[in-house]
Amino acid sequence: MTRETQNMRPLCLVTLLALLSSAGCAYHNPVEPGASPIDLSVPFQLTLGALPGSGAQAGTATMTARVQNANGAALANVAVTFTTSLGTIAPALVATGVDGRATAMLAATDTADVTATVGKLSAHSLVVVQPPTPPAPTPTPAPEPVPVPTPGRPVAFLNVSASATTGVPLTFGVSSSATGVTWIWSFGDGATVQTSTFGTTHTYAAAGTYTATVSSAATSSASTTITVTDPPAPTPTPAAALAVALTCTPGAHVTTATFCNVSLTYGGVALPGSAIASVDWDWGDGTTADNSGTGPIKSHLYTNASTYTVFATVAANTVDGVKTAVTSTRFVVSP
Repeated sequence: MTRETQNMRPLCLVTLLALLSSAGCAYHNPVEPGASPIDLSVPFQLTLGALPGSGAQAGTATMTARVQNANGAALANVAVTFTTSLGTIAPALVATGVDGRATAMLAATDTADVTATVGKLSAHSLVVVQPPTPPAPTPTPAPEPVPVPTPGRPVAFLNVSASATTGVPLTFGVSSSATGVTWIWSFGDGATVQTSTFGTTHTYAAAGTYTATVSSAATSSASTTITVTDPPAPTPTPAAALAVALTCTPGAHVTTATFCNVSLTYGGVALPGSAIASVDWDWGDGTTADNSGTGPIKSHLYTNASTYTVFATVAANTVDGVKTAVTSTRFVVSP
């Protein structure tokens, strides 16, 4: 081996170790995991707004919740729960529409904290509800003016009831010292009449409040207010009813039959026996003998002495058709 060859061996060894070290210590970064896909059907954002009512809607507020997904798109058919710290809110559970909105009505008398909830999402809104406007007080009607006499001119006074009924004539009168004058009557419903007498009548056709006036060329005028109301509704006449009376003459068992008779009235008017369409008898002894008939009288022979209750179910022809009634009586059959 030459000296040159000996000098090259260490150099080759170092090179080989360097290559092995480089190959053995190489580092490979792991692949970064991909991001999870976003579920656009899951509610991501919930907002709540309020529109307080006014005027006739005072004391209320319209609450609107809006549900959106992660992209801000509206979500339909999502259940929204509404609650309030004051008053009431209805409906308490509402599904969103195609626009992602759910609406409920709040009724309160002061500031309310309203909450809308969708799963773990919630939104709050402090709502200042306008209080309802109290109704205006009913004005007190001005007193009827008292005729002020003109010197040398007679005074007229109108005499009439302050209340009347539609369709019923109302009597009017005038008091005055004037004589031989023509009185002009105005009834407040557009009707007028002239008379030479001190009285007249008028019938109001509609309910309401009217101002009636009487005047003449020789006197001052006089007026008054009349309140006209409709008559009460008539009480309906009750429907006629079939009434049945039952009388029985008990006999002795085995030897003497018991006779029973039914009598009828319809609407309080007696019906003849011929009006009977059928009679079903229950003699109270468990037998089926003599259990039907078409006449008012029926007999039955009891085999045992005892106390019996007889029932008669009667169908009768009336002016209103066939009517049915049931009656009964109790008696003792002797030994």
